Amino acid sequence: MEYSKTNEPALQDNRDVHKIMELLTPLSVRIDSLERSLSTIDAFIKKLPAMLAITTDIADEFYRNAAASGIDIEERLKKSASLLVQLTDPKKIDALSHFMNTLDTMTPLLKQFEKVPDILAMIVDSLDELCKGTERSGIDFERIMRQGKDAVAQLNELIKSDGLKALMNSGILNPKSVNIVAQAGCVLAECKEDRPKKMGIVGLIKAFGNGDIQCALGFLINFCKRFGRLLKDKEL
Repeated sequence: MEYSKTNEPALQDNRDVHKIMELLTPLSVRIDSLERSLSTIDAFIKKLPAMLAITTDIADEFYRNAAASGIDIEERLKKSASLLVQLTDPKKIDALSHFMNTLDTMTPLLKQFEKVPDILAMIVDSLDELCKGTERSGIDFERIMRQGKDAVAQLNELIKSDGLKALMNSGILNPKSVNIVAQAGCVLAECKEDRPKKMGIVGLIKAFGNGDIQCALGFLINFCKRFGRLLKDKEL
């Protein structure tokens, strides 16, 4: 078969048509997709007025219910806007950031509080075991508690009594008086250590010559004189 130069233009045209078809096919697909998207948008736009009407009705119903309940929506919106302005203040933001950083540092300490219930449970168990141990030892813990309660009540009555007030004002708790009583107590303890000797009138007369005895008798006579004067004043 001989090659004919007259067929070259026809072949070139076919190749050009084929290339054009290859380019137009994706474009056609994209056009179809765009048409479907536009159809969806168009359907949404057609439904938009009805949706806005429903939304408006819902908002109106909410506003009426709030007003019927005594809630001023506009006033709350104003306060919310004012609060938003305050919260976005740089100083407030810095303070809030500092507070959040402080919370981060306190997290380990706050975790320790989670152990408090366990610690309290251990203390309660220990006290319960102590009570059981005292009961096994023959100690009536409940009786001790009742007696302690009665003692506290009696002590409270004593504190409120006029007798205690008179005792406090009597001077018997004066440091000098307490010192004398303490010295007398020491002397009594020492006397108990010594074995007492029999003494008659002659021995008593000889004892009066002792300087220590004379000092003690002088103190006793001075006490008797002052105490007798006090008794006379009370009788008057």
